[in-house]
This record gives sequence, C-alpha cells and structure tokens, in this order.
Amino acid sequence: MKKFFVFLLVGLLASSAAWGATIAITVNAAQKLDVTVDSPTWTIALDNTGTAVENATQGALTVKSSKAAYTVTFVSTNSGTLLNGTNTIPYQIKVDTSNWSSGVATNNLSDYTQLTAAKTIVFQSRTPTVGKTFNIGFKIPAYTENYVDGAYTDTITISIAAN
Repeated sequence: MKKFFVFLLVGLLASSAAWGATIAITVNAAQKLDVTVDSPTWTIALDNTGTAVENATQGALTVKSSKAAYTVTFVSTNSGTLLNGTNTIPYQIKVDTSNWSSGVATNNLSDYTQLTAAKTIVFQSRTPTVGKTFNIGFKIPAYTENYVDGAYTDTITISIAAN
C-alpha cells in the first residue's frame, strides 16, 4: 500500500507541474510584381495589298502579383508607329483580360488602340502563383496606299507597379 501511495503522490506531483513552451512564428512573404511576354520579338508579314493585318493572339502577357492593387503600363518608343527611316506604318494593340474581369478594374487596351501615349491596365486582385496570362492582339488597319517596302520597327515597353 505504501508503494501505491508513493506512486500516486509522485504521479499527482508530476501532472500538476506546469511544463510548456510557446513558439512565435513570423513568415515574411516576398513581394511579387512581374510581367513577362512569351516572345520578345514579333515578325509580321505585310503583303501590301491594303488589307488589314490582324492577329488576336500575336503574343501573350503573363502578370504575377502579390499585391491586390497594381498597374501594368504599355509604352511605345514611336507612339504606336512602325518606322523605316522616315516611312511609317501605324499599328494598334489590345490586351484581352475578359477571362479575368473580376481581377481587372480598368483596361485601356480592351479594344485595339494605338499607343500614342502610355496605356494602362489597372488590376484589383492578386494573381495565382503561376500568374494570369492574357492574349496580346496586333493590328495594322486597312490602308489605301502601298507602304514603302522594307523593315519597319518599334519597341513596346511593359512595366508593372503597385498602386
């Protein structure tokens, strides 16, 4: 009986002793603001027949953001005009964000638009980790005079910034 009482007393003392620990956890998530395109160079044939050239899927833009509010900006070096010396060809682009309308507040490129000035897409939702991909369309409107033959170029710069 003595052994039982000692065992019971030791058991009660052990269970009443306060043993514990805490862990404070802090996770610092990295900011993600990134835009990429599927191809940095577009080569487009113009047959000089006057017929419009249009390709709704000329390129693809992928946006990745850990922010809920951010803006993607498109700027053309030549104000939306392809240049060959002093010869010019106006062109237009559009970015189809219709597959994620809940994540987009404003899309100034929802229709074909010439980049005569910076154009923006304002987003209102974070993206999945793989990002959201949108088609970039390209268009040269119909024309009535032949363009001078040769290579015409322009550069579009795409940037992203938190709002």
